Amino acid sequence: MRRSRWKESEIEDMLRELPKLKDDRTKAEVYAKIHDKKKKKHWIPLFAGVASLFLMVVLASSFIIEKKGTTSREDSGSGGKLSLSESKEMADLERKDTSNQEKPSEDKQEAQEFSSNQAKIESKDKFSEVEPQKGEKEKTFEQAIYQDDLKNASIITMGVPDDQMNFIVPISIKLKHHDESDTLNQLVNQMSDIDEAQYGLSDYFPLDIKISQGNDINTAHIDFPEKSKLFAEDTLFLHSMEETLSYNNIEKMTFSTEGKQGARFAHAGYLKEVDIPHQKKRTYLLYQRDESSPSFLVPSNMGYRDFEEALQAGKGEADIEGISPAIPHDLKWERISSNGDLVTIHLSDQAVIENSEETLQALEAILFIAKDSGFEKVKFENAPIEEVGKLNLTEDILVPEAPNQVN
Repeated sequence: MRRSRWKESEIEDMLRELPKLKDDRTKAEVYAKIHDKKKKKHWIPLFAGVASLFLMVVLASSFIIEKKGTTSREDSGSGGKLSLSESKEMADLERKDTSNQEKPSEDKQEAQEFSSNQAKIESKDKFSEVEPQKGEKEKTFEQAIYQDDLKNASIITMGVPDDQMNFIVPISIKLKHHDESDTLNQLVNQMSDIDEAQYGLSDYFPLDIKISQGNDINTAHIDFPEKSKLFAEDTLFLHSMEETLSYNNIEKMTFSTEGKQGARFAHAGYLKEVDIPHQKKRTYLLYQRDESSPSFLVPSNMGYRDFEEALQAGKGEADIEGISPAIPHDLKWERISSNGDLVTIHLSDQAVIENSEETLQALEAILFIAKDSGFEKVKFENAPIEEVGKLNLTEDILVPEAPNQVN
């Protein structure tokens, strides 16, 4: 123990200069008090030693548990907080014991700092897995196929009945570019391959018919077996084929039965050929069988007087299961004007338009209604935002080539 640098005589002189204090205690009382304090001091090293041993046991147990991987990250986190609290309480006692007992606390602190930094790194790695890389293109959500999408590809569209056979739902598949003269063969192949059930549609294709090119590239010839069941289901069949072939640049169907010209249908009667209209002035609705099935744009079964009437009908409720409006009521417009192949929709100041899948589906419904009414371009004026998906609302928009892409 370090010796005092004060001499006794100097201490006595300093004490004499202090104010006089009167102590009524006897010498025996003072001696007894000092003796009690000395006895208490003997317990401090013992308490510090026990606490240090307890801390070392806790740390060792924690280390073994973490090494074996028997605790979860959450348990380790809560255990870490407990260890930090205990080490903080014991640190003062350890400092009073020996300098060697301070090292485990320092090592523990370094370990805690390392664990904290490691957790931050792992957290950052997890976050980067969820977030797109910087400069990565955002995923788009449009389902329609546009002319720009067909620079190195072509499309096959099939009109498939919904699961209740109330509507014909056009389903489009984009293929690598092929010779236009091979379109019908590609169509037959897709009819054989399609799995309608995964889209919430009726199991309709393939059909027991032969499809080939007619007298020209814009005509499809269909040959039936003698007792085809499609003769009795002619309304559904004819609607399905009209929807299918209209998107594949076919303008006419011709029929034969076992190679003989013509076919006799239960409702349509005897037919040799049928023209396929491309401007039906229909509206478009939404079809979705259930929440696990995708949502598709579907044309109505009836036509309307003009584009504006068909557009308003797109907001109408249909009392048919799986069918809902394609255009929300809060997408409002003030007036509609047209000039040649361009139709302009002057949106209201209260029109709600967001960059979302729902809004895009509504806008694409409007584009297909315009297409069915003979327009080639649509202009949205007074839009609250500039873009929805890839649609630029500040310029004229070309109508899509086909709806409901599924690949």
